Amino acid sequence: MSKDESHDADTEAFFKEIQDDNKRDYAKCSVSQTFDAVWNCYTLGAQALNYYRYGEKKDCSEKWEDFKFCLTTKTKSNEVADRMIRKREEEKAMEKKRLRSSEEVWELRQ
Repeated sequence: MSKDESHDADTEAFFKEIQDDNKRDYAKCSVSQTFDAVWNCYTLGAQALNYYRYGEKKDCSEKWEDFKFCLTTKTKSNEVADRMIRKREEEKAMEKKRLRSSEEVWELRQ
């Protein structure tokens, strides 16, 4: 087997692995979207609205943490990043269920 033939087989295997990887449904995190969320949180309009409604400055720390988390997933393999993102989404959903909801205000009338 010549050097070119083995190189072609290696190249084909490499591209096949990339194609298979792209076909999987990995959870992804968009750095630009999370950065936009942080940026929008700190805008004058968002801060003024929050101050008008609640009398205090808006806390953007959760959006900042989402941005930092998204950056950390970019240095991981797709499988590891997928697990990290899905775990974080699950934790956030559980936390949201644990907190109070506006639906608690309404009582069912009989």
